[in-house]
Amino acid sequence: MKPRSSALLRHTACSLALPLSLFAGQAHAQTSTAAPAPGTDKAPAASAPVEEVVVVGKRGQSVANIAGGASVMSGTDLTRMGAQSYADYLGKLPGVVFNAGPSGNSTAVIRGVGTTAGLDQGQGPTGYYINEIPLSEPGYAVSIPDIDTFDVSRVEVLRGPQGTLYGASSLGGAINYVAKEADAGGVDAAVETSLSTTKNTKSIGYTGKAMLNVPLIKDELAARFVVSRREMPGYLDNIGINRKGSNDNKVEDGRVSVVWTPGAHTKLSWLSLWQDSDADDASYRMTRYGELERSTSLPTRFDLNFALHSARLDHDFGFAKLTAIAAQNKKTQTLHFDYTPYYGGYLGTSDPQLFRQLGESDTRNYELRMASPTGGMFEWLIGASYQKTSKRFDEDLSAPGANAVLVPQVGADLVRGDYYYWGYGNIWGNEKAVFGEASANLGAWKLTLGGRWFDTEVTNDDYRYGALFGTPQITPMGRQAEDGFSPKVSLSYKANPDLLLYSVISEGYRFGNPNSIFPLAGFDTPAGWNSDSLRNYEAGVKTALLGRRLKLDASVFYIDWDDLQVRLFRPDGFTYGTNAGKARIRGAEFSGSYRATDNLDLSLNYTFLDAKLAQDLLEASVPLRSGQQLPGASKHQVSSSVSYRWNNAYTPSLTLSGRYLSDAPANLQQPDQRINGFSSFDARYAMWFDNLEVSLFVNNIADKRGVTMSYGNEDLFGQQEFVIRPRTAGVRLHWRL
Repeated sequence: MKPRSSALLRHTACSLALPLSLFAGQAHAQTSTAAPAPGTDKAPAASAPVEEVVVVGKRGQSVANIAGGASVMSGTDLTRMGAQSYADYLGKLPGVVFNAGPSGNSTAVIRGVGTTAGLDQGQGPTGYYINEIPLSEPGYAVSIPDIDTFDVSRVEVLRGPQGTLYGASSLGGAINYVAKEADAGGVDAAVETSLSTTKNTKSIGYTGKAMLNVPLIKDELAARFVVSRREMPGYLDNIGINRKGSNDNKVEDGRVSVVWTPGAHTKLSWLSLWQDSDADDASYRMTRYGELERSTSLPTRFDLNFALHSARLDHDFGFAKLTAIAAQNKKTQTLHFDYTPYYGGYLGTSDPQLFRQLGESDTRNYELRMASPTGGMFEWLIGASYQKTSKRFDEDLSAPGANAVLVPQVGADLVRGDYYYWGYGNIWGNEKAVFGEASANLGAWKLTLGGRWFDTEVTNDDYRYGALFGTPQITPMGRQAEDGFSPKVSLSYKANPDLLLYSVISEGYRFGNPNSIFPLAGFDTPAGWNSDSLRNYEAGVKTALLGRRLKLDASVFYIDWDDLQVRLFRPDGFTYGTNAGKARIRGAEFSGSYRATDNLDLSLNYTFLDAKLAQDLLEASVPLRSGQQLPGASKHQVSSSVSYRWNNAYTPSLTLSGRYLSDAPANLQQPDQRINGFSSFDARYAMWFDNLEVSLFVNNIADKRGVTMSYGNEDLFGQQEFVIRPRTAGVRLHWRL
């Protein structure tokens, strides 16, 4: 993790340019072959397929009826593949590349829509949601919460712009994590634990998770409690501080759901969710030192805290369903970074030089919508939403004993304790929106028109003090406001219950931002930047054959992307944001699953992307050329799995899965920073003993060093690369009441 790109430190502007921050879900009605009873993860029996239709999205459609690319992974599927975080499952879906970086600051690029594989100064192009609550605030994200999949209901991934119903940030698509709600139907409980070992570490990885569901009033009121803890031992050796396995990471999650159904048509629900993530050192290697080594003068600690509280009302009037949501989420991050390579021995101070950054945000979201029942000749949805965010970043530089060294040289006013630089910046943003969709069902044909009118505003300011600058530098408050309309049109043809043909045109948008940077004589620094202009043209087919044993989903799309939000350098080395350039993305996605026998399941996903700039951008410090590949837009992406179940005692099963990702740049202006082409394979063997599942697993069997994120300054640190976790083997126990 690196701090946000900042105008605060002139001499580090270049290095801060890129801050960081198997069973595939099918684009059909979600099917769990030989599915367990609802609400359980008990042992499956080899038998004929059992359909479990999952209704997803704000329109409440089965995935088989959605005109557009979509994947759904149920909690049962995620449990069976041993998934815990985004890195375990998102990269196995068609059209999605997950750029694993620091815990809580990793990003997903959907359909190649991105100008960096990490976090940048502006709002990202992928929307993240928990129970439909947006988590992508205006500007540089404090964090992207990655909640453990234990006791999750499902994870929905909608590919292509989702601006109409989901709003800002979903240019490439939307990822919606749906937590399980409390159930007043009966007591339920689950416990899970695992032990694992990773190559190049002597520590043992550990997970402990528990769920308890308790009815408080039978069939009316219930509470559900979930806790989890993951301890992931470090596998990088920091030779600078002589620490083996320095990048230990601990993640704790907690969740409380309360649901009250006072009547047959009314449901009130409350969700509180917390996450704490603590990393002892950064998880990127420095290639100049060794395969799994890094070297800094002090640990690069990264701590993240996230809390979400939401209330929701659902009421069915018969002619329409009312949904009202009010939510608040708070994020904080604390980053420690070694700035000795930049400011070593500053004015005679002793090393190491410590840079700290604290980011915090408070976001309120409100949404009210009405939706007609599904089916009938005419369907509609109309709603309104409001979002308000306040955010602040504090940062400082210090050295041990700096006060005694610097005060005689610069005076007491430019030093605060041992800190010789300190500064902070504030960001305030809000969005008002009205949205809706209307569909006409004309026999087998369905025409849908939708749109969202939005009005966004962002203001910010910036302050810098200390010996590093001498005179205090205060940037006047900046403001960027914009309104617009994001439309969507789709036409689908349901030839029969197992065949859907569709076409869709959709748009996305995101917040603009003012530039928080002081003027430069002779250079016209833009006041800020607005949303990009992105339009997606898509056609596809979803079908089931051979008695629904074979399921296929294929689509092609073309994305026209103008006025990209990009970050450029001024002559003085400071960065600024602006709209510039064009990009064109052509792609094809395929997803298929085949139940070859009652015991054997096969799946395959493939994505092809041709994502390139379509216009020269010569004013960039490193000129950008037409034809240059977009960051995170791997040309080829493949994932597959084979699963076999035996009919013997304990119903054993074996699953083998693999994925391949071709190479791509990590950002636009540093073409040598790459996501390397790599493949990885996993294996899992499970057995059931009544309600207890015992599974053995090996991930990254061949122990590949797949690079998922890259940045750095060759003169200072060399290449800094995040790699997939080395070969990890372990045992997991999962018990359910």
